[in-house]
Amino acid sequence: MRLGKIGTLLVASIAFGALSSSASALTLKVSDSHNNNHSTVVALNEFSSAIEERTGGDVEVQVFGAGVLGTESEMINQLRMGILDMVRTAPTDLEKFNPVYSAFLLPYLFKDAAGVEKAMNAVKDDVFHSHPDSGFMGLAWNTAGARSFYTVDKEINSPADLEGLKIRVPNSRSMTQAVEMLGATATPVPWGEVYTALQQGIVDGAEGSPTSLIDGKFVEVIRHFSFDRHFTIPDVLIISTKTWDKLNDEQKAIFKEEAENYTKRVAVLEEEKVAKAIEQSKEQGVTFKDVDLDPFKARVMPLYDELRANNEEAAEIVSRIEAAQE
Repeated sequence: MRLGKIGTLLVASIAFGALSSSASALTLKVSDSHNNNHSTVVALNEFSSAIEERTGGDVEVQVFGAGVLGTESEMINQLRMGILDMVRTAPTDLEKFNPVYSAFLLPYLFKDAAGVEKAMNAVKDDVFHSHPDSGFMGLAWNTAGARSFYTVDKEINSPADLEGLKIRVPNSRSMTQAVEMLGATATPVPWGEVYTALQQGIVDGAEGSPTSLIDGKFVEVIRHFSFDRHFTIPDVLIISTKTWDKLNDEQKAIFKEEAENYTKRVAVLEEEKVAKAIEQSKEQGVTFKDVDLDPFKARVMPLYDELRANNEEAAEIVSRIEAAQE
């Protein structure tokens, strides 16, 4: 997606503001592609308020939600250029800049929500501080829920049911490869165009968490949701290394503490949101079904061998994630 006129003007004004901000206060900009009611944006606004209060106004954080500054890849590039200071994004985009993040894109890597928390606490510090040459470091992570298949017409009970179906995926090599190994024809479509693609039959379905049915209004065209839980991919809040170096030790400590609070807050909000999304979707005619995961898992296990053969750094993180959940 290219930046529209409004987005371009916003980026320009932010860049100007970065140059002209008062020397007495450090004003940081954080961007999120999620809508302003999404759990991550709500938590970022709370993070912003806490930072300003705890630093006595010495650090202010401005939150730009709803993707007004472009796609996540575009926002990461803006961060690397010094226009933005922080970005809430996903490993699907981060792996393009830091290969370690490919570890999180393996299907069935995490057993459940408890496993995600244990594993992320075990590896996050090393992952966050890997490849400083990328121009950013991780500050916090947040749950993004388990991703499953949802379709317009055909119910998915096994990988065989995916044969011949066009399934929307994000523009990610890793996710495209996994979905195709599960049997579908992976079709990258920008998030803002998914509703139309489903409605017009450009794709037969998509994959994501139950909340996406409500966030994207897909509930109006989707009829089947199958809990195959092929991906559980945590989001990451990154911060420019140049911005991080501007903070004094006390401010860095505050940022780290509030980053932990951000992670916990998103988890609470998402749990509530998923339950509500399922209830609302059922009311509008969507059927939800649990499926046997073993046939799905068997299809994608070769991806683990491929990662271990081609990405030693990510493979080491995967081994630690697996060990943390034993």
